Amino acid sequence: MLNKKQKIISCMTGTDGNLSILGTFQIIQDAITELMGALKIDGITAKEQYNAIWVYTKTRAKFYKKALWNQEIDVSCYISLISLAKMNIDVVAKDDFGNIVFIAKTELCALDITTQRIRKISTVGVNESMLTHLEPINLEFAKFDNLEMPILENVQVKSTNIDMSYHTNNIEYLRFILNTYTVAELEEKPISEIEIIFSNQSFENDILTIKKGKFTNKDLLTIDKADKTVIKCEIVY
Repeated sequence: MLNKKQKIISCMTGTDGNLSILGTFQIIQDAITELMGALKIDGITAKEQYNAIWVYTKTRAKFYKKALWNQEIDVSCYISLISLAKMNIDVVAKDDFGNIVFIAKTELCALDITTQRIRKISTVGVNESMLTHLEPINLEFAKFDNLEMPILENVQVKSTNIDMSYHTNNIEYLRFILNTYTVAELEEKPISEIEIIFSNQSFENDILTIKKGKFTNKDLLTIDKADKTVIKCEIVY
């Protein structure tokens, strides 16, 4: 289990000077990678020792209260589920008074670099002793219907969107998604929950098509590459 103090620095804030959605997901990703590094199951180790890469398959986050620039929050991160081919890692952030700032649940699996097939996670160093016997956070992953939604825009994956696995970084997809909103929309209609399902990978120079549909109290979005869905996203208000 990882417990750490996290200062909200300026690059994590939005137009109101508080922790932004992108900043929140950066904290989530950093906490997960730091925990995995401490357990010697991180992405670099997986690549060098096991010929594998870790991929996120789902992440859902719920936001409870604001965290100001320069404020410190307490971040806890732990493995809450281990199965044959996946694991869940939960992240909880609280302020100095014990109030929850956000919670998140992420599902991960390992891909063989050569075959691009899903590996048993026991083959990349994961074992049951890493499971923290804490109550999993109360977040359920959504079920997405295949909805016909209008095309909003096309974006091209650039070099700064690419991570060490040479595919588009998870947070970059969220950046593409949030850029479909204006500043006024994000300020006037605060987001309470976000879920992203990662279905396929994309790479440098790929052209991605973003589709968006507005429904009661939520938006649904997809990011497609040609005829394949790369990302599905639910944004709840």
